[in-house]
Amino acid sequence: MKNRRGGAYASGRALLSQALLLLLPLLVLPAGHAAAQDAPAPASAPAAVELFLEASLNGDASGAVARFVRTPAGTLRSTLQDLRDLGLDTDKLGLRGAPDLEVDLDAVPGLSYTWDNARQSIALRLADTLRTPLQLDARPERAVRAGSASPGLLLNYDLYAQSGSGASRVAALNELRYFDARGVFSTSGVATLHGAGRRYLRHDTSWSWADPVALSSLQVGDLVNRSLTWTRSLRMAGIEWRKNFELRPDLVTYPVADLKGSAVVPSSVSLYVNGMQQFNAQVPDGPFVLNGITGLNGAGQATVVTRDALGREVATTLPLYIDTRLLAAGLSDYALAFGVPRRDFGARSFGYAGRPLASASLRHGYSETLTLEAHLEAGRRLVNGGAGALLRVGQLGVLQGALAASSGAGRGEKGGGMLASAGYQYLSAGWSLDAQSTRSTRAYADLGTAEGSPVARANDRVSLNVALPGGQSLSASYIGYRPPGQDSTRLASLAWSARLGIGAYFNAYLSVNAYQDLRRHATRGVAATLNLGLPGRVGASAGAGSRDGARTWNASLSRAADFGGGLGWGVQDADQGGGRFSQGQLNYLGRAGQVSALVQRGGGTVTRALGATGAVVAMDGTLLAARQVGRAFALVSTGLADVPVLQENRRIGRTDAGGHFLVPDLVPYTANMLSIDTTELPVDFHVRGTSQELVPQRASGIVARFAVERYVAASVIVHGADGRPAPLGTMVEIDGGAPTVVGYDGVVFVDGARPANRLVLRAAGGACEVRFNFNAAQGAALAPLGPLACAPLKENKGK
Repeated sequence: MKNRRGGAYASGRALLSQALLLLLPLLVLPAGHAAAQDAPAPASAPAAVELFLEASLNGDASGAVARFVRTPAGTLRSTLQDLRDLGLDTDKLGLRGAPDLEVDLDAVPGLSYTWDNARQSIALRLADTLRTPLQLDARPERAVRAGSASPGLLLNYDLYAQSGSGASRVAALNELRYFDARGVFSTSGVATLHGAGRRYLRHDTSWSWADPVALSSLQVGDLVNRSLTWTRSLRMAGIEWRKNFELRPDLVTYPVADLKGSAVVPSSVSLYVNGMQQFNAQVPDGPFVLNGITGLNGAGQATVVTRDALGREVATTLPLYIDTRLLAAGLSDYALAFGVPRRDFGARSFGYAGRPLASASLRHGYSETLTLEAHLEAGRRLVNGGAGALLRVGQLGVLQGALAASSGAGRGEKGGGMLASAGYQYLSAGWSLDAQSTRSTRAYADLGTAEGSPVARANDRVSLNVALPGGQSLSASYIGYRPPGQDSTRLASLAWSARLGIGAYFNAYLSVNAYQDLRRHATRGVAATLNLGLPGRVGASAGAGSRDGARTWNASLSRAADFGGGLGWGVQDADQGGGRFSQGQLNYLGRAGQVSALVQRGGGTVTRALGATGAVVAMDGTLLAARQVGRAFALVSTGLADVPVLQENRRIGRTDAGGHFLVPDLVPYTANMLSIDTTELPVDFHVRGTSQELVPQRASGIVARFAVERYVAASVIVHGADGRPAPLGTMVEIDGGAPTVVGYDGVVFVDGARPANRLVLRAAGGACEVRFNFNAAQGAALAPLGPLACAPLKENKGK
């Protein structure tokens, strides 16, 4: 029995050993591996999906379908080229590489998207920092175009005749211009036709040419050279080449502010400068920049208001300080002149020095806050040069300074001299301060010194203005001036003014002024003046005061003539410290100019005067009288009298008997719209064009020709041999004209009828002809002629 148990035991141990051997691999393998062996087989991972989605960018539909890839992680990928095709700037997004490089949209900073799987669309949106702001111009510039001019002559005149106290005088001030595409030649002077000093005295003669694109002009002849605030101008004869911003009065040359903003949804944007709206526009969602904020000189504030479709508003206010004396960054202004000085202007027609001189001035906008200046001039034994600057100090105003030096003879002194200038200006709606001081040494000289006009040793100016409640203002000023070798002058003044409301039809303005000479205490004065605006464009004024101890008073009543023409008048009575005088004036402003008559009594004498001002224009084969002409004008030519003329859709007059009308004061180098009103033309007249855009040169004229032609046509009633109207639709051949057909009741309309006309009618029954004479004067109302019989053609008789 024992052996039996031992064998069983041995057999059990063998079975246990075999089981352990089978489990040993499982015990030594990693746990994870074992789990993988025991777990069921997993499903296959999701693959990338190719999508073609209609894309929009920042809310704007692009209309393009782009390829995207949906990754297994659920994000979207796209290639650089696909993103560029949608309008994205990949460089700004920081994405660089080959065009086929795929990028994950979720990993791009500043880029977000919304994917609509049902609509198969994707809406991409960029952060404002990555979007190009929409540019809005608060003051859009006019398109500049090269001007044109029609050859012509212009004479501006001012005639004056005076008599009284046994003496009489007749004089005429005139300016004569010849202009064409090559420029303008101008000469002016005054002719004394009767009285003492009978002669002609020439003033200025020059030829000028301008380039509005380059903003430069050239003048040859008599001129006044350009100067800076700390230099002086000089009359001379020679040549000057300069920058000319006057060619573009719409151009803003000073630094202006730009305001940045952003709209969450499409909105309207309004700009207010000091509470006055100056700009309004619709913008899409996203960033925008409002450029060219003007309408301000000095301190103020600009407010930008964005308003969405639901009326929600967001206002942004920015303080501004704008000084029109500064130049915008990068902008330059220059003037170069060479010639000889002119002497005794107004006393001699030809008084010139023999020594040459030259001058040059330069201003440059170094930045939005700093403008640099330089000046150089040279003459016989004299050189003068200097530099200056204007600096805007934030919102605190503008500082100005300059230093100049001269070398050579000046005021009889040898050696060199110096000039220094400093100033400060602050302007605002509440108060303003302007201070300027200039000092020069005894030996300082410029080109005017040699012509007998030395530079002042000291020149000071200070003014302060304060706005008070109720439309009042208070100002104080000081002026100090010390010429070389003379005593200085120092004047202080104080002024108060107020607007007064007197009823609904009266405007009043009251001012009180006082001055005091600080060196001569007896030299002082005070005056009070009341100005009234009365109905009917009548103005009244009354004042009283004291000057150097003598009382003064004056009273006047006047009415200016309407711009369209009419009568004007004025009366005045005054006493200026014991000198009593009174006068009355009557003037008439018409289409051809203005005439006036004046009677004045004072000092026991009576003076009478007659005057006439106007212009005479010779253009387009006609001589036309007009009002005085300034910068540019147009001569409307229609060939027909009494045609209404419109400027910018506003009626300004009618053509004269010769079919002409002169339009003064056009804007040079910009489009000016002129048109004619054809509604009042007779029915037998037609016009090829009713409006024109004219771009005249400065100080020149241009012909605006409208082809108004008489419509020569006749309506002829044609009857056949049987006395009945020609059949409807019968073909009609017109000698010298286009064929036509017979209308109702046998009427044939003949376009371009001639004095002798022949019509051939071809019908099924044969051909016939009608001959008739036509007088255009009889066809003014297109009255029908006839009935006329249609005679058979000779070619029918042989059949």
